Amino acid sequence: MSSTNENENYYFKRKDKYWKQLKMLIRSSEKILPKYLDLQVSEIVQNEAKEEFEFFLTQLPYIGGDQNIFTFTFVSSAAALAYIRVLEKYGLSVNIIGKILNEIYGDVYENLPRVVKWYLRWSEFSPGRRKKLEAFARESQKKEYPDNWVMEYVECEGKEFDYACNYSECAVLKFFTKMEADEYMPYVCVMDFTSSKALRTGLHRTATVYYGGDYCDFQFKKNRPSLPGIPLEDLPEYKNRK
Repeated sequence: MSSTNENENYYFKRKDKYWKQLKMLIRSSEKILPKYLDLQVSEIVQNEAKEEFEFFLTQLPYIGGDQNIFTFTFVSSAAALAYIRVLEKYGLSVNIIGKILNEIYGDVYENLPRVVKWYLRWSEFSPGRRKKLEAFARESQKKEYPDNWVMEYVECEGKEFDYACNYSECAVLKFFTKMEADEYMPYVCVMDFTSSKALRTGLHRTATVYYGGDYCDFQFKKNRPSLPGIPLEDLPEYKNRK
């Protein structure tokens, strides 16, 4: 098990690489933010968000590094939290900040080149991807890293869905709870629908751990229309909350 300093160093020493990988997110935020804040403030937000991002990288717990297929997803959640904390400074409500995040995320995916969307959709259902998910599920059950996801992988080819990932523990929820930002989780969760809609991966979900479910049931079916993300109240996971 890595020490606290090693955990911090893993992410922080990669901060410039991560920020470059998030360039599309940054570009989309430059388009969306002026709809809610004046242009000068929007430019300030970008700089402040980078500073917050670097801070949150020092707070992210180690979950396996390069061996974990979801490490960059975890890093991306730190970027989302960075924008959240900066936007809070300008008096925006949770609902508005959640809407902004989803508009930014939607803009990223909608503006991907068609060939990239095709590749990402193909990759999501490829045998290699499924093997990686199945392997991750087995490893996650060992709970080597307490802050990691814990997942069960389910095949259902040709039926209601192609495959499913049932997450009984969510690394992002754990991290946001630790950072006292879990009230934003419903908006972070619906970003999954935003990307699925753009890529046509047919995500449906009936429950989430945040809403009191036993697990978050991610069910994917190629080319099926994805559920909409917002308004939250229209989602099965919201209606089934406990």
